[in-house]
This record gives sequence, C-alpha cells and structure tokens, in this order.
Amino acid sequence: MIRLLRIEVRRNALPVLPVFMPVMVLVLWLSPISRNLTPVALWPDRSTDLQSAIQGLGPFVAGAATWMASRDHRRHLTELLRSTPGNPFRRAVLTWAATTGWAVLAYLATAVTIFAITATQATWGGPVWWPVAVGLVALITCSALGFAFGRRFPGRFTAPLVAIGTLLAMAAGMEAVGDGARLGLLSPLFPAIDLESAVFYDVRPDLAETQLLFLAGVLAVALGALARTTRHEWHNTRRGGTIAVAAGLLLASAAATLVITGTTDRRGLSVPLLHNDTSDRSVAYTPACSTDRLPVCLHPAYATELTTLSTVVNAIAAPLAGTPAFPVRAEHRAGETGPPQVTGTPPVLTVPHFIIHDNTLAPPAFAEQIETRIALALVTTTSTHPTPAQIAVATYLLHQAGDEPASGLSRTPATDAAATRLAALDPAARTSWFATHLPAIAAGGLTPQDVP
Repeated sequence: MIRLLRIEVRRNALPVLPVFMPVMVLVLWLSPISRNLTPVALWPDRSTDLQSAIQGLGPFVAGAATWMASRDHRRHLTELLRSTPGNPFRRAVLTWAATTGWAVLAYLATAVTIFAITATQATWGGPVWWPVAVGLVALITCSALGFAFGRRFPGRFTAPLVAIGTLLAMAAGMEAVGDGARLGLLSPLFPAIDLESAVFYDVRPDLAETQLLFLAGVLAVALGALARTTRHEWHNTRRGGTIAVAAGLLLASAAATLVITGTTDRRGLSVPLLHNDTSDRSVAYTPACSTDRLPVCLHPAYATELTTLSTVVNAIAAPLAGTPAFPVRAEHRAGETGPPQVTGTPPVLTVPHFIIHDNTLAPPAFAEQIETRIALALVTTTSTHPTPAQIAVATYLLHQAGDEPASGLSRTPATDAAATRLAALDPAARTSWFATHLPAIAAGGLTPQDVP
C-alpha cells in the first residue's frame, strides 16, 4: 500500500503540470496576499489572507483532482482494472491522497512564505491559526469533491467544469452574505475571524469552528460518494460510503443550524453552543506612544504607523496647543470604528484603526478624508454635521498644516474667508482667541462672521 502511494505521488499530474507554477504565481498575485504585503503587518489580516487564497487554489486543485480521478477512463484501463482482485476504493483513495498531499504541500509552502515575511514586519502578536485551518480543510474538501465528481462522471471536460463550479459555489456564498443570508457565512471565502477588533480582543473562533464543521460534513459526503462508486461485490465499502454520506449530511446540517440560530454583533457571529466567554476579553498590551506635543498612542500592532500619524495629528493641532480644550493625547481604542472625536475629561482625541500603507497617507483622497476628520474632531463635539464656523476653523487648521480639506466638506466663500482671516492673525492673538472661543466653536455657537 505504501509502495502504491509512492507511485501515485510520483506519477501525479498536479506537481508536473506545465501550468502549475504559473497558476500558483498568478493566484498569489491576484489574491489579497500580494496586496497586503506592506510594512503594516497585522497577523490576523495575514492569516485571513492565507484563508482567502482558497479562492484561487480551491478550484484549481478541484479540477486537478477531477482530472486524476478520470485518468483510468481516459486511458481505457477501466475494464482491465475490474479484473484485478484489489479493492478499487483503496486504489482511488491512494490516488486522491497523493493529489491532496501535493495541494497541501503547496498551501503550507505558501503559509510558510507569508508568515516568514510577516515575522520580519509585524510589531506585535503571532499567527492566528483558525483561518489557516479553515483554508487547509477547505482545500482538502475541494480536492475530495473534485475527485468524487471525476470518478462518477469521467471525461475530458469534467475537470474544467468542476473547477468553474467550485469557484461559483464559493462565490455564491459570499454573495449570499451580502444579501443578508446567514448560510453564506459557511463559505470558506468568508473570513473566519473578525478583523476589525482582532488585535484588541481574544480571537472568537465560533464562525471558524462552524465552517470547519460544515467542511468536514462536505468532505465526508464526497468520500462517501466516492466509496459508493465501487462495484456491488464490495458491499462493505459501499455500506461504509452510505454511512459516511449520512454522517456528512448530518454534520453539514448541524453547521447550517448553528449559523442560523447564532447571533451577530460588531465582532461577528456568536454561536451559543460553541461560544466561550474568554474570547470576549480585551487583550492586555502596552501602547506605542509618540513624544510630540500631542502624544499619539497606538496599539503596538500598528506601531509602524505611529510616526506618520503623530506627525499629521500634531501638524493639524499645533495652533490649538495650550487651549483649555486641547486633548492631552490621541489614543487608539478598541471598538472605535467611527470618525475621530474628542471625548472625556481630560479630553482625549480617539482615532479609529485604519492602515497607513508604506508609512504615508497615500492615496491623496484617503489622506484628505483622514486629515479632515482629525481637524473637525479638534473643533467640534461631533463631526457628523459640522457648522460653518467649525468648517472654517478646520479649513484653517488643514491649510496651515499644508493639507487640503476633503472634497465632501461643505465649504462656502464665507467659510474660506473666515479661514483666511484666521491665517492672517498675529499668532499670539490667534492663540488667545482660540483659548477664549474654542469651547463656543465646538458647541456650534459661533458663525463664520464671528471669526476675527
């Protein structure tokens, strides 16, 4: 049996196909992995990117497994092999195992490469294994499904059809999530963990466990269906296949039930039967803080952004330094997903977690949005609907920092004129005016005409 497995490994089509390496390179280039290999390295993001690689690898491996399953049919060996005393299911499983082994090897090689790059860039944390496990089991399941289809419907056109069908099935799950259908969460393309708060809280594995349960069910159905394709004289194998199909359907149905009955919050799916309260705990960490006039403190996972963000915040806030409402620091807080705002006593400027690529606020549109929101947060209690006076002061803060307001800011000739008057003031007079009137500006009690 081991000897036959070695033969199948050597004669397998997956590693020797001329298109294998180009396809692998293309898959990695098109996947989020290549787009996210930036100096801002977050382990949860990179781990989930590896899971998302199944979008390209899954259909390719399913097609290759289908091709291997129909090999005997293409070579007209089916009748000859029927005359041999060996169990055909055992031979088929060895061929499938060799194909899957090569696919798993490619997946693990990709994982090692991505994590090695991340280890040189990340400033906090380590690999998150739940998304990696989901991607791995999904790859094995795709291989089993492809092999079962190839065994049941052998032919030259089955392989490409199975590859396309696999991609469409996974994409349909993602589309279903967008339409509000909970069952779409079972698609292996959907991130197994929540990325918005992954560095602030312990990993919540509820969805990952449910996806693994569903994939295990589909895998059992595929292998059971493969066993059912054996000849009737191998009745024990066929009976085992029937049991495997039934067990797989039970597991898949259980996963679907868990998804439907679960609840969702800002951290994703919570399944009462699987949920562990420890996953809701905040992770203890020491923030990375700058030493500028307005200290900026970020989660250490975002430490590479600290210099850029602190420079931007301090340049915008410089004219307000020394005023009573001036924040004591800017802080990166868990769960902050809205615009920046100044809250609390003493006042603290809270900033959401966003990613600055390559230590710059590029592209310009992104920079304008972030900088404008920071300026508005410094002069208003809410930046949702700023008043004309708040817009005028925010425009001045941005211009003196060398920045441009976002195009969506409702500027008028009156607000621009007020911003120009502020810029023309003597620095001491401007600081004195801000010290006296900034609370009134933040409360929305002034107009552009009140700006000196």
